[in-house]
Amino acid sequence: MTDIELYRDTGLEIYEKVHYSHGEHLREVNAILSWYKRGNARILDMGCSGGLHALEMAKRGHIVTGIDIEPVAIDLARKRNRDLQLQAVFLVVDLENGSLSGLGKFDLIYSLGNVLSHLQKKSVPDLLEKIRDCLVEDGIFLFDVLHVGEEFPEEVYEEDLGITWKRNLERENGKIGLRGNFRDYGFLQDFQVWGYGMNEMVAILNRAGFCRVDISATLDFPRVQRITGNPICLRYRARIEERE
Repeated sequence: MTDIELYRDTGLEIYEKVHYSHGEHLREVNAILSWYKRGNARILDMGCSGGLHALEMAKRGHIVTGIDIEPVAIDLARKRNRDLQLQAVFLVVDLENGSLSGLGKFDLIYSLGNVLSHLQKKSVPDLLEKIRDCLVEDGIFLFDVLHVGEEFPEEVYEEDLGITWKRNLERENGKIGLRGNFRDYGFLQDFQVWGYGMNEMVAILNRAGFCRVDISATLDFPRVQRITGNPICLRYRARIEERE
């Protein structure tokens, strides 16, 4: 097989097997909750796919809404939610062209899996404004994006996942052409995504009204850390700034 869609139908099943078949979503939720201590929080999972992270958050007592552009992914998340009888809601939402205003206010909004990197870079500032308006006064937005550093390896091996990535960067605008060879499943997947430098992303967040931006290579945001080498992606944790 070549060039199948990774986030719907058979592609969604393969995507979950590759990335989450060994409890990776549990470890990621645990990493977030190692520093996010608020109980019974209202949480929005942006780009929730089949709902694995959102449902785990709901199991921990949080009130969760999951949104994704793919109806097949939302159908799967809803089925899992019915089976588990949890306090979660899943909706089809287009982040670039849709509205978030009807979703309510949230204590924590997170977006994992480089969702923002899959969106056109020109649409991200407006989306961040929408996200800011959905957060309570002390709310937090947590997300990851593909990282563009001084060096940018054109080939990346993810041996634990069985994926080899060929990467082509247009440095003037951050556009990245990706071709993933999923060796264990015998298919190739082509993407066009967008990468960001650290200073670039912090500036975009600041203009959207976010402040106190923390940056980490891991989701647990250790107190003492140094970002070295060329991480594929970086995590950002930003709080909103009250406007006059």
